[in-house]
Amino acid sequence: MSDPLILFVTDLAATELLWCATVKAAVSPPPMRGDWAAFSEWLAERPERRTLPLSVLLPDQGCSRLMVPIPGASREKALQALPFALEDLALDELDQLVTVLGDRPQTPGRWPVLLVNAELRTRVLDALSVLGLKPQQLVAAADVLPVPESGCFHVWTEPVSGSLSVVTGPHEGMAFASLAGVNPAEQLAHILTRLEHPPQRVVLQMATERPPDWPSSIEFETHAEPTLADWCVLWRAGLTTNRLLSAIASPRAAGDQHWRRRWVQVAAALVAVLGLVLLSQGISAGQKNGQVQQLQVQIERDVHAALPQVTRIVNVQVQLQQALDARHSGTQSDGLLPTLAFFGAAYRVAQPNDPKLAIQSLQFSAHKLTVALVAEKYTVLQKLLEQLQVTHAAAGGWVVSPIDAGVDAGVAHMRIGMEQLRPEHGSREQAQ
Repeated sequence: MSDPLILFVTDLAATELLWCATVKAAVSPPPMRGDWAAFSEWLAERPERRTLPLSVLLPDQGCSRLMVPIPGASREKALQALPFALEDLALDELDQLVTVLGDRPQTPGRWPVLLVNAELRTRVLDALSVLGLKPQQLVAAADVLPVPESGCFHVWTEPVSGSLSVVTGPHEGMAFASLAGVNPAEQLAHILTRLEHPPQRVVLQMATERPPDWPSSIEFETHAEPTLADWCVLWRAGLTTNRLLSAIASPRAAGDQHWRRRWVQVAAALVAVLGLVLLSQGISAGQKNGQVQQLQVQIERDVHAALPQVTRIVNVQVQLQQALDARHSGTQSDGLLPTLAFFGAAYRVAQPNDPKLAIQSLQFSAHKLTVALVAEKYTVLQKLLEQLQVTHAAAGGWVVSPIDAGVDAGVAHMRIGMEQLRPEHGSREQAQ
């Protein structure tokens, strides 16, 4: 990604500009200086300059950087409490300021806040709009300067305007105009004596002498004033390393927020769909459970009706098989199963001859099985009866006789009676 084009607005009227172009040389050149027209001409020299990411720095006199005491770690709640917390801290009316709250507290209960002069912000954004530019960020110039260690203040002289910017910590500081012919250190000394928590050391980034009234408890240190080329290096480093508060949402951040909203909407829809699926599955499972319970009750009712001797159902299949085995053997045998098998063999032979051949009813009483049959063809019923009689004649052991038969409304019907001969019956018939 390309280094950003840095644009520094030097005054509250937003008429004088410094801009630092991206460079590949080892030594950074000084920034260019001019008004909006000069900046526009410079952009027009190379069309690719318009495609560079743009970071705009606002003069510190148009911004306030402060830590606001708000309990808790919820940003939503902090936003609600912020107007009340700023009543005693902001020098201007809140409706004249654009308020930016940090994403999270710097330390527990202390939130970073940036206040930007609303008119200054509007002038800058309008001028950029005329040029067809959308900045990535709009930040206070002091926010991109090196952050001093705890207990130390850094004092800078802003280029062009010469106003003083005091950086007291991350997202904290003050700014005031320098007085002509007055040592900046003298102006600062009067302020330091009124602070509730003065620093232990002050580093002035300028060549100046220690004033006579400088507080003796505060260490006085001076460094060489940065050149214009040095300012470009300082700003670029701060844009990379410092945690910044921007008075606008960058196009990328706005896009990310848009997509976050879209994803939240999609996630909400998915949650709703998932809830409906789970609900329907729950209802379906509940219905199935109800059907299973109803079927279980019906099975138990039928088993008790068929097997009254069974008082407790444990395994229906096993208990039913045991009951059938008991009926098929010994003194309890009543001939039902053998008779069914005898009839079933003949029925399977006849069934392919008439698709409408069907068993209308089965009745077993007094060792006799009565079967009511219907079919489309009466001849099929007659052949079934003959097959049963032929099988009886060949194998013996059953008495087969037609009870009634006929054709009504085009439907053939027949009732057949079958009874397995018991041993005593068979011996009696043989004796006769």
